[in-house]
Amino acid sequence: MFKVSQEMRLNTQAAASSASNSSGSGLEGNSPEEGSIFGRYQRTPDADAYPSELPRVYVAPELTDAGRVQLLHFPSGAVRVDSAVGFIIKRNGVKGNFEVRVEGPSGQPIHPVQQQQLDPERFQIDCQLAAGAGLYKVHIKCNSVTLPRSPFIIVAIAGIPESIEVPILDSDVSKIHSRGLGLTHISLVERNEFTVDCSQAGSNMLLVGVLGQRGPCEEVMVRHLGRNIHKVTYRVCDPGDYILVVKWGDQHIPGSPFNLSAE
Repeated sequence: MFKVSQEMRLNTQAAASSASNSSGSGLEGNSPEEGSIFGRYQRTPDADAYPSELPRVYVAPELTDAGRVQLLHFPSGAVRVDSAVGFIIKRNGVKGNFEVRVEGPSGQPIHPVQQQQLDPERFQIDCQLAAGAGLYKVHIKCNSVTLPRSPFIIVAIAGIPESIEVPILDSDVSKIHSRGLGLTHISLVERNEFTVDCSQAGSNMLLVGVLGQRGPCEEVMVRHLGRNIHKVTYRVCDPGDYILVVKWGDQHIPGSPFNLSAE
């Protein structure tokens, strides 16, 4: 804004000439000063221009942080052709709609792709891999924003021959010892863990699963520490009752299944 007065000349001669021409008389012989008005005026830059259009209001779409969205139980290994595949989309507070599109090995879309809302935070996605063996691409968007690492890849292979010989393993599940807070208490804040000592139980596979009211938990990891001793960590996000199953081959280890509660 101008803070000092400025001297301005308002030339009204042109306006007066126009008015006189319309009335049939002229202002011949008048000097520019006679047709002008002098004065001192206070003006600001805003006074020089007036809006000729109504103000416009632009509404921008809500920003979507697609990096916060998680995929739970997405197939990490190869699956068989013509099998059903399902996974869960967890929004983690991100608002908006999800768009899921699955492409077969030839690039053709796979139909149908079923989407079911389990709760305000989770969506169940199911589809059938019926387009032959190869790579299937899963494209996921939230509010038209592509998720990081999308498209996700599912590897489909031909059927496994039925005549597979399973070796008979010599093991004794009664000699397994387990310990750790993860066997008796569940924390919603940190990862839960326990150890399973199979050093005296022979040869077999350690199988671990955690099941809640809404299905398997978000994460289960089994790490071999050596000498047939395993460290198990798992993480849950929802309060409620859970069942922890630990098997050595086809048999439960002592104490399994464990009934736990998260609060």
